[in-house]
Parts: sequence; structure tokens; C-alpha cells
Amino acid sequence: MATSTTDEEDRIDAVVKALNILEALWQAGGAGVTALAERTGLAKSTVHAHLTTLRSKGYVVQEDDEYRLSLRFLSFGEHVKHAEPLYAASETPIAELSERVGERVLCSTHQNGLGTVVNVSEGTRSFTSDIDVGTHTYLHSSAGGKAMLAHFSEERIDRIIDEWGLPVFTEETIGDRDALVDELAAVREAGVAYSRGEYLQGISAIAAPIRDTDGTVYGAVTVAGPDHRLANEWEERDLRTQLLSTANTIEVNLLFS
Repeated sequence: MATSTTDEEDRIDAVVKALNILEALWQAGGAGVTALAERTGLAKSTVHAHLTTLRSKGYVVQEDDEYRLSLRFLSFGEHVKHAEPLYAASETPIAELSERVGERVLCSTHQNGLGTVVNVSEGTRSFTSDIDVGTHTYLHSSAGGKAMLAHFSEERIDRIIDEWGLPVFTEETIGDRDALVDELAAVREAGVAYSRGEYLQGISAIAAPIRDTDGTVYGAVTVAGPDHRLANEWEERDLRTQLLSTANTIEVNLLFS
């Protein structure tokens, strides 16, 4: 009789360790064996062995005692980016929107219960941010994430919360399940989602979902900017209408891609 296994039982520890080391290198921007051992909780001998293997395969480079991710990851990133339909479908529409409103415009999608930025266009008044293409975000804490969550089934939302929780980043972050459910109902009614300092203090955002005719949620398009400027200009620049128009253009582009 066959026995079932859990995801945890199926994990290969050596692969997990190698990935933890790669992630630590990425976060540190480069580090030595000792620093990586401290970051990952692995023995220095284990870290060194994995780094030696990764270097032999061309995934890390070594300069003196410091290791860095190699340029080989560029090919992975470019492949993934261009394989994502939203990247091409959103490139021109968000560039046009950022030019009109002068703010930072992002296009995001969802995967494994998290949000991922797939495209960014900078406006003339864009704020400085480390949120860029490839950045992963919790869906409940951003305007784009809430715009997507609002159109998921109740069961799917529950699974996401159960897996990732509702971590709080600022005093404005929604960290309560019932409060989030109420917020998502408001998003569905308004057609757009708002965020006022929920992920980054002092930053406001408004987002619209990108959906198929059958209700499938592909992603969201977001306009983000400083509170003192953006939140006071929601209506003045009619960002809601402009966002919905941009989302619709992306939806059409996806339909004919």
C-alpha cells in the first residue's frame, strides 16, 4: 500500500541549504563564509562546501574572501520576466500612465499567495523606493495586493492567510482577518483598492485589478506616491478613472497576446 508524504518530508535538505545561502548572498549583496554562516545558521564548513559547488557551476563568484551572485542569474531573470505575459502587456500602458500622472506606476501579479512586481515605470515625481521588478509582497499590505485579493474566493483568501499570516509593517497595516474581509468588500464596491501607509510609512497608493472576462485575476496596476501629495489628489487627478482605463488596456493586450 502506497504511503503519502508531506511537502516537508519531500524536501531535500542540501537543496534547501544551497538556496538559503543564495538568498543570504542576494540580501547581503556579497559576503564571506563567516557572515553567511551567521545569516543562515549553518556551519562554516557547510557554507564553504556549498559555495565551492555553486562557484564551480558558475552561480557565484569569489573576490578575495567575499562571494557574490554571478551574472548567470541575469539570464534566469530575463527569461522569467519575458515569459510572464503581464510584462509585455503592461509595459506601454503603465509608461503612459506614469507620464500623465508623474508618479510611480507598478504592475504586479500573484504567485504562491504572494504578490510580485513584474513591471515599474517612473514618473517625473517618483519617490525613491527599493520596491522594484521581482520584489515579493504580502497581498494584504498593499493596494495592488488588496485589489487582487478582493476578487479571490473566500476559501483561497483563507488559505493565503493561513499560510502567510497577516504581518504588520506599520500602524496602518491591516493585521486582523475580519477587518481585512471588510476592507476587501469595500474594494469590490469601489472597483479600486487604497493603501495609506500600510506597507511603507508615508506612502499612499491606489490600485485596480487586472482580470479576464471569466473573473480570473491576472494582477493589478498601482499608482504610488508620498501621502502629502497623492492622498490629497485622488479626486483632483481622477486617478481611479485613469487606473481603471489602464487596467482595461492591459486586459485587452493580454486577450490578444
